[in-house]
Amino acid sequence: MKASYWLLSFVLAVPAAAAVAPGENVREIGRQWLADNDGVGLTVGVYDAGRSTFYNYGTTQLDGNQPPTKDTVYEIGAISKTFAGQLLARAVVEGRASLNDEVEKYLGAPYPNLANGSEKIRLLHLVNLTSQLADNIPDQTQVRTVPGEPLAATRMKVFGRYTQEQFLQQLHRVAPRLPPGSDAGQSNVAAMLLGVVLEKIYGESFDVTLAREIEKPLRLGSGTQPDAKLVAKGYTSANEALPPFTASIAWPAVALRYSADSLLRYATWQLVERDASVKLAHQPTWSTPDRQQSVAMFWIVSDSPRGRRLHYASGTYGFSSVVELYPESKLAIVALSNKAAAGAQDSLRALTAKIVEELRPEPVTSPTPADVPPAAR
Repeated sequence: MKASYWLLSFVLAVPAAAAVAPGENVREIGRQWLADNDGVGLTVGVYDAGRSTFYNYGTTQLDGNQPPTKDTVYEIGAISKTFAGQLLARAVVEGRASLNDEVEKYLGAPYPNLANGSEKIRLLHLVNLTSQLADNIPDQTQVRTVPGEPLAATRMKVFGRYTQEQFLQQLHRVAPRLPPGSDAGQSNVAAMLLGVVLEKIYGESFDVTLAREIEKPLRLGSGTQPDAKLVAKGYTSANEALPPFTASIAWPAVALRYSADSLLRYATWQLVERDASVKLAHQPTWSTPDRQQSVAMFWIVSDSPRGRRLHYASGTYGFSSVVELYPESKLAIVALSNKAAAGAQDSLRALTAKIVEELRPEPVTSPTPADVPPAAR
C-alpha cells in the first residue's frame, strides 16, 4: 500500500512535459530557403517521434502582411495522388476491388484502346506510375494567352470547365505508349482515371469517399472545399497572382488543398503504418533496374541512412509542396510554399533533406528491402 502511494505521488509530482521550442537551426533552414528562392510564404511541419512542430515564414500574399500559420491552406499538387491511391488500397483490403482488375471493368463502356499489344491497363498500373498514358488531357500546350491574364490562370480555367463526361469521351482517343507495367512515368490522366474508377467502386462522388475514409477519421480539413479565408494566394515564378485551382476532375490527381496541420496528420498516419490499407499502399510494385528506387501506390520508395524513405513532391500553377516519411526514424516532414518556380520542387526536397540531417544526424538500422514483385500481368 505504501509503495503504491509512493508511486502515485511520484507520478503526480512529475510536471507535464513542456512544449519543445522549435530548433533554431531548423528555423534558420526555412528562413534561408525563403530568401534564396525569392519565396512568398512557406510552412514546414515536422512530426518527430511523437511531437508535431510547425515553422512559418513570409506571407500568405504579396500585397499583405499576414504570415502563414499551421492552418493556412495550400495546394498540394500531385501529393493528391497518394490520397487517391490510399482510397484504392482501402477498397482492395475490403475486397471491393483487386489491383489486377482491368480498368475497363469500371468504365461502363468498352475501351479497347487502353492496352498496348496484349497488355491491358490494370488498376495497379494507375497507382504505380506504369500506365504509359499521357500526362495531361486536355492538352494544355494548345491553350493560348488571353490579354491581361496570366497563361497559368487561363489553363486553370480550362481544367475548371472540363467535365468527367468530356474526359471519358476523350479517353477513347488515348492509348498507352508502351506496354503497361514496363516503365514508370508521371500521368495525371492515370490519376484522373483512378478518380472515375473509385467513384464506381464506392458508388459515390470522390469528395464524399475522401471525407468519410480519410478526412473525418484523421480530423483533417476538407481538401475539396477548404475554408476560403484560410487559403493562401498562389503565385507564378513571375509573381503573377493566381485564382484557386478548384477543378473537381483533377481532385484525385493534383487539385486537393490542405493546411500543413492537416497534411502532417495524414503524413503521421502514413508513417506509423498500423492500418492494413496503409501497409498495402506502401508496398513497392515496380523498381528501377538498379533497385535504388521503387514505386508503391504513388509513393516513391528508397532506402536511406535513416531507414526507408517514402516521399512525393509536386507543384501546381502557383504552389510547390513535398512530403517525406522515414518510418524507421519516426520522422515525417511536410513543406508547403505558395509560389511555383523553376526548380521549386528540387529546392523543397533539399530543404527537407537539411532538416532530416539536422534532426537525425546519425543513421538508423533499416530492414532489408523486400524483393519488388513484377507489375501485374
